[in-house]
Amino acid sequence: MKALTAQPEKSEFSMRQAARDQVQGWSDNCQKFLDWQRREILGPRQPPKEKIEQHRDDIKWLLRFGRAIYMTATDPDYPDKQISTELRGRLIQLEHSWRMVHEQMPEAEAEQLLREVFPE
Repeated sequence: MKALTAQPEKSEFSMRQAARDQVQGWSDNCQKFLDWQRREILGPRQPPKEKIEQHRDDIKWLLRFGRAIYMTATDPDYPDKQISTELRGRLIQLEHSWRMVHEQMPEAEAEQLLREVFPE
């Protein structure tokens, strides 16, 4: 077994960089989720009910955590304004994803809309 070696610590600490690192980690997790969604939920086959429930649970947590970070990043005293812009972009992606998977238009309504827009 290898012994753990201590890494030299940087002499300076930046809360701004720590916040940016946390946002980047959350954003990376969002991208992993969206990639999984593309493969497992939006793929060519209808996903099983368990996958839809997993999607629902996972996206709820991503949205909750993202909104909490966003609330902090939009505080007028928060020093890094770029973070709130990045967070808002990801939140928009996740909200769109939620609507696309969990608030789908009923098939009868979709058919009616298609008939109205594209009459034969």
